[in-house]
Amino acid sequence: MATNNEVECDIVFERLSVRELRLYLKDRGENVSGNRPELIKRARGLLKLGKRTLKEIEISDNVDHDVRQCQLFTTPLGEKLPTPSDIKECWDENLDKVPNFRKEDLYNYLVLSKSRTHHSHDKENRNAKRQLKAAVFYEDRHVHSVRYHQITPECSHCYVRAKVIPSLPTDNKKKDYDAWVCLAKMSGMVHAAGCNCTAGEGESCNHVAALLYALVDITDKRKDGTGASTSKPC
Repeated sequence: MATNNEVECDIVFERLSVRELRLYLKDRGENVSGNRPELIKRARGLLKLGKRTLKEIEISDNVDHDVRQCQLFTTPLGEKLPTPSDIKECWDENLDKVPNFRKEDLYNYLVLSKSRTHHSHDKENRNAKRQLKAAVFYEDRHVHSVRYHQITPECSHCYVRAKVIPSLPTDNKKKDYDAWVCLAKMSGMVHAAGCNCTAGEGESCNHVAALLYALVDITDKRKDGTGASTSKPC
């Protein structure tokens, strides 16, 4: 049985002109073709789904983006971090201080992390399982120039950055991408990540994933007493 609100909205839709109905649908990114009864039916469906306007979604996404950017460079202890690009000096080629990072940590970040995958217009958490296949980029030596930065001796977190060769060759010879991750020094847990590729704001592009595989290899080789391939010239 329809609620009073639904009945009232149905009455409102009945009073709208075809132009007004199409504007209602257009504002929500929906198809505006069809006759008046079809438009009313489509509008009722959007109302029941709670579909917001594209402008409302854009505003909400911008707010979420600003909040997340603040979270990226603030540790759980409230320490304010510089962005990796702001740190110009003291990046260390010696990776002995890089926190231990296991395959389990990689899976937890790419698949189970919720803070990274939430979007205001998509209430479901989306994982990055497909990025688990980025191991091939690391194995094919796409990752090089891995560097460590402690930020400060007292800081609870550190940065690891790397250059990552584009996965697909292009005629204009793209520059290597700059990928980075922020790790807890004690646990190796990923606090944040990024890349200057088009998908980098999602914090889980192939280049970030390839860097994470490099961290797994660095940890494994450290335990074995052998050097990781990233320690060798590319």
